[in-house]
This record gives sequence, structure tokens and C-alpha cells, in this order.
Amino acid sequence: MKLFHIEKNKMAIAVAAALWLMAAGSAAAADPEPSVETVIVKGSKIDRPLDDTLASVAVVTARDIREHADTSLSDIIGRLPGLHTQSGNETWGIRGVPVAGFDEQGPATSNGAVSVYVDDALQPHRMLTLSPMPLWDVEQVEIFRGSQSTMQGRNALAGAIVFQTRNPTYAPSLSARLNGGNDGQRGASVAGGGALVEGKVAARFAADVQRGDGYIRNATLGTDANPQRSTSLRGKILVEPVDGLDVLFTLAHTRNRRGIQAVNAGPQYYTVSYNTGEFDQMDQDTATLRADYAITPAMTLTSITSSSRGTYDALLDFDQRADRTQSVMRVHKNRLFNQEVRVAYKVPGLQAQAGVYYGTVRNELDDRLDYSGVIVGSVTGTTRIASRSVFGEATLDLTPQWQLVGGLRYERERNNTQLEDELASDPSVRQVKTFSALLPKVGLHYRLAPEQLFGAFVQRGYRSGGVNVRVGTNHQPYDPEYTNTFEVSHRAAWLDKKLRTTANVYYTDWKDQQVARLDADEQLQVGNAGHSRMRGLELGAEFAMIRALQIQAGASYSDTRYLDFVSNGENLSGRAFIGAPRRKLSVGLVYRANDRLTASADAIYQDGSASAYLTDTSGKVSQVRRSDDATLINANLAYRIGKATVTAYVKNLADRQYIANNQSGRVLDVSAPRSVGLAVRYDM
Repeated sequence: MKLFHIEKNKMAIAVAAALWLMAAGSAAAADPEPSVETVIVKGSKIDRPLDDTLASVAVVTARDIREHADTSLSDIIGRLPGLHTQSGNETWGIRGVPVAGFDEQGPATSNGAVSVYVDDALQPHRMLTLSPMPLWDVEQVEIFRGSQSTMQGRNALAGAIVFQTRNPTYAPSLSARLNGGNDGQRGASVAGGGALVEGKVAARFAADVQRGDGYIRNATLGTDANPQRSTSLRGKILVEPVDGLDVLFTLAHTRNRRGIQAVNAGPQYYTVSYNTGEFDQMDQDTATLRADYAITPAMTLTSITSSSRGTYDALLDFDQRADRTQSVMRVHKNRLFNQEVRVAYKVPGLQAQAGVYYGTVRNELDDRLDYSGVIVGSVTGTTRIASRSVFGEATLDLTPQWQLVGGLRYERERNNTQLEDELASDPSVRQVKTFSALLPKVGLHYRLAPEQLFGAFVQRGYRSGGVNVRVGTNHQPYDPEYTNTFEVSHRAAWLDKKLRTTANVYYTDWKDQQVARLDADEQLQVGNAGHSRMRGLELGAEFAMIRALQIQAGASYSDTRYLDFVSNGENLSGRAFIGAPRRKLSVGLVYRANDRLTASADAIYQDGSASAYLTDTSGKVSQVRRSDDATLINANLAYRIGKATVTAYVKNLADRQYIANNQSGRVLDVSAPRSVGLAVRYDM
């Protein structure tokens, strides 16, 4: 049964909007000591206070992570407006756009719709959907909603996420944690560091190991269907040989393995009947070298070099049944290299930067289809992508109240794809495609009062084209897609900065959108659908009612629509995007009773959305498969005893069961059940 009707949901969003507007008429007495945290946004490559950043960005600090007992990126996405996710982290997105885009090429694709950086290193596509992106020793997470193509480039059409882990310091530190919970959850973490050469060299290391049996049972094999294993290791060395020069070297290793996330249709909570022990595993090693040199007090030169190598292994139950033995064995290897050099310049009245970028991607594909122990088909191949770009952005004070913002990026890319597919009508394929794009951004900021900032900007988004690498297709090339977004923003602080509010209203026109569709031979291809649009709003508020109590609220509305999408007799024009919830609402409380006790709770509501459109012989939509509306409540209690902190948490307090993805008639993705856990942390 739905916990909220649409009418009640609209009322809830209206309440959030009222919270955003309430300061206009409020005369309540204010605590003279504001306690709403001030943070600096760094992911846009020009450091700015969050109050002065008009892009729709959510910043989650280390303090937020601890107070909400967040363990992965999914926990953060789950409670923030304008974002959507589901159990297992396989599908998440921004403003109704999935992280992988709509081309549905699975783990073999080289293109995504959201760029994710960890310590300046760009992450490969499969890390974004398979990895839980652990938060141990993370200093700050910034989530940018909406296109970031001007500054981030090819895979930032829908947004970007920037992780910053803790950097070395000369002061000695040590932290350790043990955690456990239901469904076999258990883990251990440690981090620490200090000076190697006082004032010149410092180091830091961090390690996190997590295990879990999962909450889904394989009734056929009599085993846990989704056991989870993750290991994260990271080391950093900071070298400051002379005044003005900082060199930071980072090495990281991650391994993530998990089982199946789906259950049998019905749905059968929480059971699946497969005769294959399905799993996904991702191993990755990353090295990053960052150097910052202060040429003058006003000018800084930054160089960032990163390289990563990863291997994705998987065994998939192709038929998804207990009475057949059809499986897919996958081995995908990827290599990423990125080099960026930029100069930043800051003087009163002008803040600017310009840079050049070069990046390469190499993906090696090896998929084999097994029928009862016999290999009946395979696809092998390599995709090589080389990207070059120049970019720049500047903020100029026109008057004390008005600022002009402008940015421009020129991107050029070459895609070379070679495939050998025994199941395709053309078994040997080589496609070489070249793409280029000019990506401008321009905006105006107006400061109505010291704590009141309005802004409007327009920018172009871009995702490059490529070649369809899905097994058993004709591997046709497809073209780039483009968006033009107009956005209006407002940032404000009220009641002596005890209440802070944010608002963003946007309209996006999407041309040549990349989607998966059937061709005349009923093969799934990637093509450019035509024309779509998105429009919506995002509201946020933080209110320090008293010194001990902070209230956080957020709401988003996203209206997505195919304007012109007719393919192979199917007409989806006028329909909403697949997997794009329209409304989301969150309300959270953080209570800090004293220096020892902290309690927090979050209530989150998210609309259901279309998972699949079924059409009749005339091409009209005859049935819509949908996910369920969902309301979740999470709570956390932490108590500090000396240098140790004991934390207890519960997620999905009401044990709400709902369908998260209803795309297939045979299996479904469902919500995770109630999860409880306990952690003990020691900080030296």
C-alpha cells in the first residue's frame, strides 16, 4: 500500500518550500552563535563558499557522514533531492538521468552521463555502478546536479561527483573502526599518518575491509545470492620542498565483489531461483600525482596526472531460470590516463582559470556465451578513445552587486572500436569515429543583500558518440548528444545565518538523445532518438533552531519527457524517461545533546517511476511497468567515551518492502530490508 498519495506528496513538497520561504516573515529570536556549517566547494576547480556557488551542488562533509552513519555513496544519494538510487547501487542518477545514460550497453560501455572523481582521478564507468564507493576516511563529497561539460568534459552531461579523502598532515593521527550488523555485516577500518620529515614530507594511509552475506537467498543452490566483499587501500605522500610548491602522490587499490541483486517476480521477497552462482567483481589500481605551485600571490599553476587499471570479471545467469543452463562469462579490462594542466588567477574583482586536458581510455572486451558447458558464441574487441580539450572560466565583478560569469571548452575526441562477434550478422567490425564540440557557459549573478544572491546561467552539455558494443548486434555507430540548460538560482542566509536556503529551477532541451532501441531486425541498437526535455526545481534548507538541534529539508520536482521518439514502430513521444522519479522529499534532524551524545534521523520519500513501456502491434503504449513509491526512515545514535565512539544505526526502520525496478517480467529489483548495525571507532 502506498504510504503517501500524490496529493499528500504535493503537500509535503509545499511544506519544504514553505521552510525555504519562511525567513521572509520570521521574527523569531536567534541564537547568537550560528551553528550551520560553512563549507567550501572545490569540485568546480575554483574554490568558492557554498553560499556563493549558484550551481546546484550538494556538499556532504565528514561530519555529515558520521552523523548520518553513511557507509557508501548510495546512502548519500538516497537522502538528497534531485538524485535517485535503488538497492545495490546498480542504478542511480541525477535529475532523472541514469549514471550510464540511456544507451544500456552495460559494463562494456566507455561513455557515461555522470563523471565521478576520487582524489582527482576519473573513475571508469563500471566502478560507478558496481562499487559501493566507500566513505571511510573521506573528507568531503560534492554532487553537482546538471551538466558540468564546460569544466569536466565528455562524461558530465547529467552532472559530476567529486570525492576528496583526507590528505596527509604533519600532526600525528590514528583512527580505527570495527563494525557489524545483520545479514552477516562485518568490517574493519584503519587510517592514520603524520610527518616523515617535519615541515617537508608527510604521509597518510587508509584501509577498509567489509563483508556481508546479503539479504537474498538462492533457493535453487541453497546459498546466499548476493554476498558482498569489498577492500579499499589508499596511501598518500605530501611533499613541500620549497615555499609555494605542494606535491601530492596518491596510490589506491579497490576490490569489490557481489552477487545478484534481483529477486523472482511476484515479487518473492527475498528469493531468487538461479542455477548459476552469479557474481560481479571489479579490481582497480590508481595512481595520481598532483602539483600546485604558487607562481605569484595571485596566480597558481596546477598539474594533475592520473592513471588507473581495472579488471571486471562476471558470471551471469543468461536465462535467469533454474531449469536451463545458459550463462555469460565476462572479462573486461580498462585503462585510463588523464593529464590536466591549468592556471588560476585571482585578484579583487576577477577570478579566472584556463587549462588544457588530454585523456585516453582503453577497454578490452571478452564475453562468452555458455550453453550447458558448450561455448556457443563470443565477442572480443577493444575500444580506444583519445580526448583533447582546452577550457577556461572567469568571474568578473561588473559592479558591487553584479557579476558576469563565462566559460568555454573545446573538446575533440577519436573513438576506434574493433570487435569480433560470432553472434552478429557482421562478425568483424572496425569503426573509427571523430567528434568535436564547443561547450559555452554564460551567467549573471546579482547580490541583492550581503546574504542574498540570485543568479541565472545558460550552458551547453555534451556526451560523445561511439559504437554499440552490446553482444549479438550489428555494432552500429551513433552520434553525440547535446543539451542546452537554462537555470535560475537563489542562495540566502537568514536569522543571523542560522537558516540557509538554496533553490534551483532549470529547463533542459535535449537534442539527438542517445537511447537503446530495436532495429528492423529486432536487434537492440544504440541510436539518437530525437528530441527530449527536462524541467524541474530543487529546494534545500538547513536551520539551526537551537545550538543543539539542526533541521535539514530538501525537495525536488523533475518532469522529464520524450518530445519526439519514434523507433521501429514504437512511439514513446510524450512519455517520461525510464527510471526518472518525479518527486522526492527529505527531512532530517541532527541533535547534539552535548559533546558526547549525537542522534540523527531522516525521513525520505521518492515517487515511483516507469521501468518499461510495453507497446501493442500499432506501436502505442499498452502497458507501463512501474516501480513503487517509497518512504524510508533511517536513524543513528552515537555516544563518545573518551577517545572511543560507539554508533548504532538502523536503515529502513519500518522494514518497507517495495519494487525498485520492474523492467523484466521474470526478475525484479526490490528494496533492501531493514538493516541494523553497530560500530566502535577510536580516534587518537
